[in-house]
Amino acid sequence: MSSLLFDLRDVLRGLRRDPLYAAAVIGTLALTLGATTAVFSIVNGVLLRPLAYRESQRLVSVREVVHEFDDRYPTLPASPRHFEEWRTRAQSFSAMAELYWTTTNLTGAGDPTQIDILRTSGALFDVFDTRVAVGRGLTHDDERPDRPEVTVISDRLWRERLGRDSGVLGRNLTLGGKPFTIVGVLPPGYELPTFDVLSASGTLTPKFDAVVPMRLDLTKYDWMGEFNFPVVARLKPGVSIDQARAELDVLQQGIAETAARQSHDSEKPLHLRSTVTPLGEAIVGRSRLGLLLLLGAIGAVVLIASSNLANLSLTRTVGRLRDAAIRAALGASRDRLIRHVILEQLLLAVAGGALGLLVALEVIKLFVRTAPIDLPRVNDVAIDGRVVVFAFVVAVATGLVVALLPAWRIAARDVQGALRAGGHGATDRGGLRVRSTLLGLQVALSVTLLVVTGLLVTSFVRLLHVDPGFSTERVVAVEIAPLASRYPDAPRRAALYDRITERVHALPGITSIAWTSALPLTGETWVDVISKPGDTRPSSQRPSANYRFVGPEYFRTLSMPIVKGRSIDEGDRKRAVTPAVISARAARTVWPGQEAVGQQFSRGNPDQKFEVVGIVPDGHATALDAESPLMVYVPYWFNNEGKSVLAVHTAGDSAAVIAELRQAVREVDPQIAFDASPLQQVVDKALEGRRYQMWLFVAFGFVALVIATLGVYATTAYGVSRRKREMNIRVALGARASQVFGLVVKQTAVPVAAGLVAGCAGAAAIGALAAGLLFEVRARDPLVMLGVALLVGAVGLLASATAAKQGLRINPAAALRDE
Repeated sequence: MSSLLFDLRDVLRGLRRDPLYAAAVIGTLALTLGATTAVFSIVNGVLLRPLAYRESQRLVSVREVVHEFDDRYPTLPASPRHFEEWRTRAQSFSAMAELYWTTTNLTGAGDPTQIDILRTSGALFDVFDTRVAVGRGLTHDDERPDRPEVTVISDRLWRERLGRDSGVLGRNLTLGGKPFTIVGVLPPGYELPTFDVLSASGTLTPKFDAVVPMRLDLTKYDWMGEFNFPVVARLKPGVSIDQARAELDVLQQGIAETAARQSHDSEKPLHLRSTVTPLGEAIVGRSRLGLLLLLGAIGAVVLIASSNLANLSLTRTVGRLRDAAIRAALGASRDRLIRHVILEQLLLAVAGGALGLLVALEVIKLFVRTAPIDLPRVNDVAIDGRVVVFAFVVAVATGLVVALLPAWRIAARDVQGALRAGGHGATDRGGLRVRSTLLGLQVALSVTLLVVTGLLVTSFVRLLHVDPGFSTERVVAVEIAPLASRYPDAPRRAALYDRITERVHALPGITSIAWTSALPLTGETWVDVISKPGDTRPSSQRPSANYRFVGPEYFRTLSMPIVKGRSIDEGDRKRAVTPAVISARAARTVWPGQEAVGQQFSRGNPDQKFEVVGIVPDGHATALDAESPLMVYVPYWFNNEGKSVLAVHTAGDSAAVIAELRQAVREVDPQIAFDASPLQQVVDKALEGRRYQMWLFVAFGFVALVIATLGVYATTAYGVSRRKREMNIRVALGARASQVFGLVVKQTAVPVAAGLVAGCAGAAAIGALAAGLLFEVRARDPLVMLGVALLVGAVGLLASATAAKQGLRINPAAALRDE
């Protein structure tokens, strides 16, 4: 123990004598390990940490599989009729709940505002085994239509709108014009899942204000329709996911047979199955690949930094070999000399790791503040015990890796040879080979990381140049949710929208306005079949489309051209057959080789007919990075359930008219909440996930390039310093200085070239993993690889030439005097 303390004191003295080296190592490790710890914190919070519910391993997401639709929609949310069969008859689950997120107006608690609410089954809090902070949760009885309307509110709503009223239980809230009695308050920060309706992925959100019981009249729902309700469930103890899935598949077969018996089309039973997925997997599914690639990227940066520090440490050790030889001559054992080197690197690594934790804290704060809002489990990202252990292990491992080569060099060094070398630097060709190998590794890892970064940047640039098929210039989107109690049916809602249209049109600077049930790039909504007359195929085999309900000036407001026919107009209100504008792809699919304008179709009910009056280009109606599905646009007076959006095109600055729009809507109905923003924000939101991911990789790629460049410079500079006498002798014997310079640069170019080749090979292998994150760019794009190789090669040669030029001070006379 005394010798260890003596060695520790000796190490500290040595570091005090060489503060620049200590600062360089600690600073490099702090930044590298800080970034590594932060990224692992993200991966830990999003992928590894269990969901914050009791026995979360028993929580699952349940979806349906309709074999006849799985080429278009591999899985679907549940039909309400199917869900009722599941929760009534399934024995594998202790509780099940269906979910439906929506917005509504909150009035009677300050200014009217739109709030996010979750309509759900009474068993929701049994599924999550949640104890509310105040009062009680929902129960199955709350779903009964003869029971009073009740709600459980969020802690945020309780604080911000109700002033933490201690008598909140029993107080009424007016939601959508209907009074709801508050029966409970949820704990602070409580999160609930929300899912993309037509994909299996979801996220957890604390951004909701109220939970209300779902009350559905099942007699109004078909047995094979309305696949709109995600389902979460809790498995009974001892029941596996496979057992639950097998039981549901049996029930699904019975449901399909019942649906076929009651079908008006006498169709054969559809092939129904189910999927039962761990809820944690469903929550993080779409983010998993990106996060794992990000972890791999920061791992590459750690390896690059470690090899660079190993090079630096080896240089320092070789420069101090004569000191080590003197110590050995005075009695120090070889083991003690090796222990000295290892102790020094471990001490620096621990210091760098501790400082790195502070860096990680700041990085995590920045990440949480700037992360896209749909990134799952952002609020679970924090430094916990697992992260601290990870940081410690990585710091120690890095210290040992950095100490490995210097320790080996001391172990293999001949003491007498070092003493005989005196002040003359030996060529140390073995050390140069090791440095060249490390340099090649740094370049290879940098190239691999930069190629992936280049693919993501190229993908994002191409996405930016996608023509969405509409214009956002000078357009404001105004979300409006009419009060259900005051506007309970389509005619009264249409009359409300007409009054708002008339009032907004009267504002100065408004060029056009139009209603729509959903803005472009906000995903797929209202999917239904297109049935043309005489089509005798089962409905499952007929084409399906996304239906949007729009106003007469919709296409003009969003600058969407009509390529054939005409738009919807006010005169269409009196038509016996409802007009429709369809996308070009819908026209080609439903009426191939025929003129679509003038054709009629239905949504499945043959009595509900539509006539095609116009055709618009396909564009990107639902997502920028996906082919647009078949689109059908019908008038908003035909269907206007739920929230609608008023698109307003202005002659000037769109943001400047928002206050006037708010006043105009309030003049029509002061109880309607108002939420407006420029339409460009919709496009920005569609891009934010890819943009954020791209910038993270750009940052890590830049760091990798800088570290590799420093490695090239340091290796070249060291090689020059060790061979200076040799170079001077070459010049004294007749070599030109330019030849010596070229020899030095060539010596560095060999490992750089080897690293470029290895890095491109590694990028080709890893690129296939990143294919799912790319848009219109191949995972092994040769132009991206060539561009990265040229960049890294040019930067490496520049660093090598700079180091060679600064290090070579040709003085052959001095070399000859030394000899």
